[in-house]
Amino acid sequence: MFTFSALIYDGYKQQLVTGDYEDKAQFDAFLNAKFGVHVCMWTAKEPTQKVIDVMLQVTLVAKENASNKLNLKAKYS
Repeated sequence: MFTFSALIYDGYKQQLVTGDYEDKAQFDAFLNAKFGVHVCMWTAKEPTQKVIDVMLQVTLVAKENASNKLNLKAKYS
């Protein structure tokens, strides 16, 4: 899941639009459904906070497991 942001111009004004979507195709479909004809001036894609939290947790667990393996080797060497 990603947080997409886009600065669009709909013929009347510029708007910053953000939302969480699985991929760019879903975000584009949302923009087309909501605004119809528009110009996308720029767009950005970032992992959602939930994905970042999971990545951090996995990294911490992996580091802890690696540390535990090194400690076991040191004890029994």
